[in-house]
Amino acid sequence: MLALDHLAIWTEQRDSLAARLSELTGLPVLDGFFPDGRPVARGVRFAGGAFVDLHQADQPEGQVFLGLRGEVEAAERLAARQGWRVRSGRWREASDGSPWSMLTFRRDHGLLNRVFVIEYGPRPEAWGSPAFDQPLYDAANAPAEGGTLRRVWLSTRDSEASGRALEALGFAPSGEVETVFEPFAGKLYRGPAGDLVLASGETEAVIRFDLTGPGPPTCEPFGEGLLLTIGETP
Repeated sequence: MLALDHLAIWTEQRDSLAARLSELTGLPVLDGFFPDGRPVARGVRFAGGAFVDLHQADQPEGQVFLGLRGEVEAAERLAARQGWRVRSGRWREASDGSPWSMLTFRRDHGLLNRVFVIEYGPRPEAWGSPAFDQPLYDAANAPAEGGTLRRVWLSTRDSEASGRALEALGFAPSGEVETVFEPFAGKLYRGPAGDLVLASGETEAVIRFDLTGPGPPTCEPFGEGLLLTIGETP
């Protein structure tokens, strides 16, 4: 079964956004990808295990991808049944020392091109590279309590096709939701470790993520083309 794992975000504002997540949740900023002693990625890991992985980018228009945790081999079988064209790699074959196996979708797969499947290799066998063996990527650093990554909102130009894809991935359609913040309404898909919400839009994109947290509900820009909401219960 696939589960919400993390958001991978490329942004010019890596450090300020990581600090803002820490301020809102009270959780620490953790180092991520660290090649040759250079801090390329930082982020925050939430209660429940999901996290936000912020990569420094050199251009203003960042990219956002949704990572789903699960078995890559099972995802390959699912893709074959669905007729999806994918590419995948195993951690044992990785030339860069990455400790995970990953599946991505080839071009022209609509919303799925904003999604990938990740399967973490075992410790310590897969985690020999110091560039990847960093606190953000260690699930043991998930706090016992605190804010959680509750929902991720996705926009799509083809709600029917995208909905079928989310169902195939194992997310259960659960009716409509409304919110006082953009995009105001969407269709809820329940998952085992966090939910997805599908909203009509002009592009296929990750557009918002919702955290649980104290205080009054708030929504604010989070980098380029992404919103962060905390404390709201749609």
